[in-house]
Amino acid sequence: MNPRVVVTGLGVVGRLGFEWQDFWAALLAGQSAIVPWQPENVNDFPVRYAAPIDDVQFASHFAEQLLAQPPMERRSQFGLMAAHQAMSDAGLIGLSGLNLGVAVGSGIPERYTPDMLLAMDDSGPDWETLYAKRNQLNPAMRSGNDQLSALIARAHNANGPVQNFSTACAGAAHAIGSSFRMIRNGEVNCMVAGGADSVLNLMTMVGLSLLGAPSISEDYGDKLCRPFDEGRSGFVAAEGGAFVVLENLLHAQARGAHIYGEVIGFGSSMDAYRVTAPHPEGKGAALSMHKALVDAGINASDINYINAHGTSTPLNDTAETFAIKTVFAKNQHYQKLAVSATKSQIGHWIAAAGAPEFIATLLATQQGIVPPTLNLENPDPLCDLDYVPHKARAITINAALSNSFGFGGLNTSLIVKPYKEDNHG
Repeated sequence: MNPRVVVTGLGVVGRLGFEWQDFWAALLAGQSAIVPWQPENVNDFPVRYAAPIDDVQFASHFAEQLLAQPPMERRSQFGLMAAHQAMSDAGLIGLSGLNLGVAVGSGIPERYTPDMLLAMDDSGPDWETLYAKRNQLNPAMRSGNDQLSALIARAHNANGPVQNFSTACAGAAHAIGSSFRMIRNGEVNCMVAGGADSVLNLMTMVGLSLLGAPSISEDYGDKLCRPFDEGRSGFVAAEGGAFVVLENLLHAQARGAHIYGEVIGFGSSMDAYRVTAPHPEGKGAALSMHKALVDAGINASDINYINAHGTSTPLNDTAETFAIKTVFAKNQHYQKLAVSATKSQIGHWIAAAGAPEFIATLLATQQGIVPPTLNLENPDPLCDLDYVPHKARAITINAALSNSFGFGGLNTSLIVKPYKEDNHG
């Protein structure tokens, strides 16, 4: 029998809180992280709202920990603090012989606008011009895509596998799913897995805007993120870091660890349709959910709650609804599901998005209460599921599913259930 995999540590750093307890309380209270926003040193940028972390509060909260670290980009700061919280929460700080690995979902490395301008001469960008001014580069930005995974591994003496997933909005969910499988396969005892991202810089936001992905509407103010609503017009970008500790059950029990829940299934798929649009019938998303159910060895009817990818984009929300109705069609089980979109509260953390949403799904399963979908005032007729509008709801959850669907049709689904010592499924 494969080892069972449980979650023993949580860490979240975002605008709604710098501890997972604050994050969870804010979700259940229906709070929103979305505020007016503009890129630094830029006026009249078309994207008007985002969910940025307050720099002053962040620096104050983590002053001691950050002082001991080298200069690093924002996403690495957020992720390193969240991973440390998860390790501390799990009681693993300072323990030796753990056979510990690290898996991180991260996106495009942050680039500082003044650094980019150093490369400019009269005819445009020039490598020799940049090289001559290399000493003026911001040291925090001298990083590759795998900086965070290496930082976490060194900080916690991880001698197991160290992985970095760059699979767009599915990155952190891929990191968690891969970690689950490695523990189940007996490769490692425990993994710290999750993601961090910060796209709220000019270079990245220009790229996303050229794709037409973020909303540029001003119609709803800070209620702009409205998954499944007729008024949705694009995602609202955010930043943050979130990590969990996944552990072999026997290893966790042997050291008396607190267990938040059990991971039982992981599915992944590729739409193979378009780079910037999901399949209109949600075929890739449906396949991802189906694979997770098969991996978990449960029926679709065993799922009571889905934390939707729910981006508030016109294409994603209908495609995901179609996919859910396909997978849960038998006896119209989709009519009995509670489905909510955490992004309506925290915005879209892009590569890191799957991590806070996985944590929200896990806590909903453990505590029997699901966070709401905010701003759902006029549901799209094609989005006709129970999206838990406006207020958190207490329900009994046997098993729950968390979806993360990335640009290019990169899909992941994770399934968790409450932990019980006699749970053998």
